[in-house]
Amino acid sequence: MMQAGKAVILILMVSLSAILSGCGGSGGPTVAVVDGYEITSEEFENFYPVAHYAFGSGQDEFDKKRERLDSLIVIRMLIQAAYELGIDRSQELAQVVLANKDKFLLDILYQKEVVDNASVSDAEVHDFWNHLEYKIRASHIVVSDSDTAQALLERLTSGESFEKIAFEYSIDPSARKNKGDLGYFTWGALVDEVQQVAFKMEPGELSPSVKSNLGYHLIKLVDKLPNEQRREFESMKVDLRQQIIQRKQYMRQREFFDEMSEKYPVTIDTTTCAYLLHKRSEMYPPMLLETLPRNDFDVEQLDRNERELILGSWDGGQMTVLEYLTEIQKIPSNLRPDLDSYDSLTLVISAIKRTDVLVIEARRRGLDSDPQVIRKLRLFKEYTMADLMRSDSIPKPEPPDDGVTRMYYDKHPQEFTNPATYHVYEILLGDELKVLDLKKNIKSEAKFRETALELSERPGKRALEGDLGYITRTKYPEIYDLARKTPVGTIGGPVVTRGKYSIFWVADKTESELKDYLGVKRDIFRKLSERNEQQAFAAWIEQRGQETSIEIYEDALWSTINMDKYPDEEESGS
Repeated sequence: MMQAGKAVILILMVSLSAILSGCGGSGGPTVAVVDGYEITSEEFENFYPVAHYAFGSGQDEFDKKRERLDSLIVIRMLIQAAYELGIDRSQELAQVVLANKDKFLLDILYQKEVVDNASVSDAEVHDFWNHLEYKIRASHIVVSDSDTAQALLERLTSGESFEKIAFEYSIDPSARKNKGDLGYFTWGALVDEVQQVAFKMEPGELSPSVKSNLGYHLIKLVDKLPNEQRREFESMKVDLRQQIIQRKQYMRQREFFDEMSEKYPVTIDTTTCAYLLHKRSEMYPPMLLETLPRNDFDVEQLDRNERELILGSWDGGQMTVLEYLTEIQKIPSNLRPDLDSYDSLTLVISAIKRTDVLVIEARRRGLDSDPQVIRKLRLFKEYTMADLMRSDSIPKPEPPDDGVTRMYYDKHPQEFTNPATYHVYEILLGDELKVLDLKKNIKSEAKFRETALELSERPGKRALEGDLGYITRTKYPEIYDLARKTPVGTIGGPVVTRGKYSIFWVADKTESELKDYLGVKRDIFRKLSERNEQQAFAAWIEQRGQETSIEIYEDALWSTINMDKYPDEEESGS
């Protein structure tokens, strides 16, 4: 039988709405059966993606998964109860499912076009590891055409400053800050065409023009050092495989987006653009017009018909002036194209409406009827049913009245007491004898602060004359505990903190203070209400669990753990 208490806590910590988008398929071994419903490893893994967590051992991973499986079992009980109440036939549920259908079409399209085309062989992993022998430091300049790259290369070869040219010409946005300096990096950090060249270079060498999908690169190798982060292959191969997969997926995603841009080209309605620019010129005096950016338009100056004018269109969709002017507010003003820069407008509208285009593509491929989409929609529907059941259909206890909240306040004064605080100035040094000598000879606050300004080693506090402000125990526990016993106007310490020796001057003290009941009444009400609801939900789970047949297959759960990540450990579930 599952651990009901842990499941209650977990399901309250993990909102159902947060995991709905992760619902998955129905393949793999069965890890649990709830009243005849089989929870497969695939559904469980999609409910609880382990890639975002780090574990110290296989047992740690199993324990966490076992806890999460309890949570999924609770959700299954909620779903069954929701079916019994007819929640599956509600209009509210149908609207939620319909509103999210496109998301699952995109999930499957991404799976087919990106994930399924990013497999990695053992040879690729080993080759990647071989390339990790060195880390390099390089600078680069990126431009949009080969002629510019060649011209800049000739200037660099003749001795002009790489940093200056990078700052002035590179289309890499970061070049305005780093002047082309990429810092130290290892294999896998750059696009393949660039890193293939960079890692073969020697310090001081300048590359010829290198073409990638980002443009034309000029590379200068600054330094080349052994990579101290490289470990034995066996200890790195799992992480390296995942890194290569992610890299391949990223590159394939970019390729696919380019393919879709070619398949669904955006056509700019130049008549609409001209109309907007003409209207804009009539709205403002010429001198004012010259000061206004040409890449924006005040939507409030347009009537309803003007807002509905088509600015761009493609096979299956279009964008109105209103949509465009609304969306570009999310883009930095310096990146917004002018209304007569048609190529730039095309790129921006393509990016803004990319999701719409991908949905069109998915539907035209017939993915609406794909078994994976149908399965994901079913699981999404059921998880939403569980959410509705949890929030709307499980009886909730009566809210606490004034008498109950007041009684809680009276019984737990420590929760509502502002702790005492102590205003201290500190001198922190690594030399204990020096600290003891200072404590012996300093007789005034002014002298203490003067000395702190000169000597204290606590980062950021020397310039403040060692002023730590009114401290609480949370941030400075060692100093706080001793300051409580130290009279105002005297020196306390030394006490060891941050591996050094601290003395402090107590300048002032505030006493602990009980907060007024009326000021915390609402917080108490909320806390007691949440506690009562959790207890009621726990009671519901306990009762429902007694009426439900639940089987858990721990061997199958162990099979979801990749023990290659834990080479020194044997599988405990075997």
